[in-house]
Amino acid sequence: MGTRRVRHRHTATPHRYVLAEKSNATGGGGAKNRSSPAASNNATSPAPAPPAEPSKRHRSHRHRVRNWIIGFVVGSLAGVISGLVLSVLFRLFLNYVRGRYRTRSGVTIFTPKLIRRAEHLAFLEKDDGLASLAVIGRGGCGEVYKAQLPVEREGEEPRFIAIKKIKKHGGDTPNNLSDEESRQLDKWSRQIQSEIRTVGHIRHRNLLPLAAHVPRPDCHYLVYEYMKNGSLHHALQGGGGGGDDGTSSSSGGAAAGLSWPARLRVAVGVAEGLEYLHVSHRPQIIHRDLKPANILLDDDLEPRIADFGLAKAMPDAHTHVTASNLAGTWGYIAPEYHQTLKFTAKCDVYSFGVILAVLATGKEPSDDFFKQMDEVVGLVKWLRRVMLAGSHAKAIDPAIAGAENEEQIVLVLRIAVFCTADDPKERPSANEVRCMLSQIRIHQELV
Repeated sequence: MGTRRVRHRHTATPHRYVLAEKSNATGGGGAKNRSSPAASNNATSPAPAPPAEPSKRHRSHRHRVRNWIIGFVVGSLAGVISGLVLSVLFRLFLNYVRGRYRTRSGVTIFTPKLIRRAEHLAFLEKDDGLASLAVIGRGGCGEVYKAQLPVEREGEEPRFIAIKKIKKHGGDTPNNLSDEESRQLDKWSRQIQSEIRTVGHIRHRNLLPLAAHVPRPDCHYLVYEYMKNGSLHHALQGGGGGGDDGTSSSSGGAAAGLSWPARLRVAVGVAEGLEYLHVSHRPQIIHRDLKPANILLDDDLEPRIADFGLAKAMPDAHTHVTASNLAGTWGYIAPEYHQTLKFTAKCDVYSFGVILAVLATGKEPSDDFFKQMDEVVGLVKWLRRVMLAGSHAKAIDPAIAGAENEEQIVLVLRIAVFCTADDPKERPSANEVRCMLSQIRIHQELV
């Protein structure tokens, strides 16, 4: 019997151990659980660890996205602000380099390559500053003078300028004006100064830039580069030299006459300058007095349009005008301008068409050739009749006549008739004229 009890206790112990393990594994309140809480904590604490890793990755991803958005916004704002600051500084730098600044004396220099110092124009601030200068031209606006700039370095070639005097009010001094006239004078003075600033900032190879502006109590002085080859008007006459624009010389100048290639080059250059004024520049600039005397030739016989943009700001700018309240030159004025007194871009195109006729025929509207005819027809109507009759040879200037040039000259004459149509709507734009003339020039170069 005793032996059996011993075996019974020996086999019962594993049985309780198994129950205790089950109880512990299932979270029951066994003896081992109560006696060793540290062991229980060690067994149960790792359980929530696995879900903690995705939460950290999620927070890290959100943090990176937030930082990226903040960095993008801050970087964009910094870029915009720095771009604006740099553009303003660059604009100021360009204005300084190009001389677009006003001195304390009121002198505004637009071309510092020519007028290097404001002191070079200090003589214009004196009442008798022009007394010792030679008059090289006269027009509806006033006289034009020639002056030499000071030589700064020994051996430097002399530089010359043309000074155009623009009277403010028909010679009357401000003290002799009524209150209403003074207000009108102030309004006109502000208008012309605005126009001068606009024109002074324009740069194009076929436009004569305004070099400087000197305001005076009774007038304005406009300073230009002096063109020794003179105007197209005198070059066609074979004399070279000055025109009534006054920015050219009264002696010397271009060679006697102009060949047809040179005339075609002038036509294309004037068309490019006119296209810039009408199409490319904003606001649009209308010349109002386009004629051969206002087209100057530089050292390479490249045309430069002078006085662009200023005629419409000057109510007294009447040059060779027979009718009152008309600005322009007889023979170059569009017919609708006589009726409406409203000048449009198509009026400039009409004037350019007359210039083309002058280049090809060698005749100006004021030539005696038209005065000797039985009826007064003028250059434009005469050219229409000749072209309709097919008598092209009668219209071509004998100085450029030749079989090698005839086809191109006839094409230019047809463009001239096209530009001088009575109806403004039938005339081409400056852009279209430039394209047509450029094609003729390309054909000439290929031949």
